[in-house]
Amino acid sequence: DGEGDGEGAESDAVGDGDEEDGGGAPMSAAAMLGQSMSGLARPLRTRVMQVVSSLATRGGGPSDPAAAMRLGGGPGDDGDRDDDDGGDSSLDRLAAIFSICGLLRFYGSAVTKALDKLGGGSDGEEENPLRSTCDACLSDAAEAYAASLRAYGAVLSSSSPSSPGGESGADLASRAIIRVAEGRSASPGFAEDLPGGGDGDDAASRLLSLPFLVGTMLDAASACPPSGPDDAAALRSALQVAARCGLGPDDVGRYASAVDGMGESSLEALASSEARSVLSSTGLGGVTSAYRDWSSSAAGGPMAGHPGLSRGELEAATRAFYSSLFSPPVPTFEGVISDPAMRRTARTRTARRVAGAYRELYGAATGERGGYGPDLSFLGHDPDQVDTLLSL
Repeated sequence: DGEGDGEGAESDAVGDGDEEDGGGAPMSAAAMLGQSMSGLARPLRTRVMQVVSSLATRGGGPSDPAAAMRLGGGPGDDGDRDDDDGGDSSLDRLAAIFSICGLLRFYGSAVTKALDKLGGGSDGEEENPLRSTCDACLSDAAEAYAASLRAYGAVLSSSSPSSPGGESGADLASRAIIRVAEGRSASPGFAEDLPGGGDGDDAASRLLSLPFLVGTMLDAASACPPSGPDDAAALRSALQVAARCGLGPDDVGRYASAVDGMGESSLEALASSEARSVLSSTGLGGVTSAYRDWSSSAAGGPMAGHPGLSRGELEAATRAFYSSLFSPPVPTFEGVISDPAMRRTARTRTARRVAGAYRELYGAATGERGGYGPDLSFLGHDPDQVDTLLSL
C-alpha cells in the first residue's frame, strides 16, 4: 500500500505540471515560452534602465538631464569621460540612447513574431513577460531620449561660433538631426517589414519619430542668436538628410518653409548691418542719422535747418560718398557666407539699402522742405546713377 500511495503522489505531481491553475488544460507553447522567459525579464529591465539612465544623466542623477547634456562639461561630470568636445560627447550619448530604443523595438518585434508563430498572440493569452519588459523599457528609454534631446536643444545658445573651432547653435542642431536620422535609418528596429517596426501612434513611436527630432531641433536653433545665413544652409542640409531617411514630404515642406524664414531674417539682418557700415565708411552715416531725426520730428522746419544737415555738412558728406562710388566698399561676404548664390544676394541687398538711403536724402534735399536753395549742383549724381554704380 505504501508503494501504491507513492506512485499515486508521483502521478498527481506530474499531472499538476501539465495543468494551468488546476484547469486540466495543458500549457500552450506560448505559455511555456513565457514561463521560461520570466526569469530573464526583471534583470533585463534593470540593466537596460541602468545604461539608459547613465547615458541620459552623465552621472548627474536621473532627475537632472539638463546638467548631463550641458555642452562643454559642468557639474555632475565624473571626470572619467573624454569631454574635450562637449557637443560631441552630448551628441554621442544622445545617439546611444536612440540606438538602444531601436534595439528594444527590434527585440520586441522579434518576440511578437515568435509568439505569432506559436499561436500566442491572441488576446486570450497571458502577456509574455519578455515582450512586456521590452515594451516597458522602450517607453522609459524613449522618454529619456526625448528629455535628453530637449536638454541638448536648450543649451545650444551657449555655443560660440566666434571661439576657435566653435559652432553655432544651428550647426549643432543640424549635426544632431543628421546623426540621429542616419542612426534611425540604419537601425533594424525601424525597418518597415518588422511587426510594429514602422512608425506608430503610440507615445514611444511619436517621441522617436523624425518629425519630433527635426521639430525639436529647429525650435532650439530658432531660439539661438543668429550667426549668419550659413545657419539656414546647415539646417537645409540636415533637412535633406532627414528626408532621405524617411521624413515625409508634408513635414519636409513645412520645416523647409521654417528654415527659409530663418535664412531670410538672417540675410536681411546682415544686409542691414553691412549697409550701415558702408554708409558710415563713405561719409553718409552722420547725415542719414540726422535725416532720420528730422523726418521723424514734428517741428516741421526745413531740412537744411536741422542739426547735422546744413548745406555745408550735406555737401561734404555727398562729396566723400561720390568719391567712393568708383570703388564701392560693398562687402563681398567671402568667408562670411559659404554659398556663392547667397553671397551675391547679400551683396545686392546691401547695395540696394545704401542706394535707398541716398535716394531718400536726395529726394528730401531737392523737395519743397529741403531749404537748400535753387543751386543744388553739389548733388552731383541722381539716385539712379548711384544705384548703377553700386551694383557694378
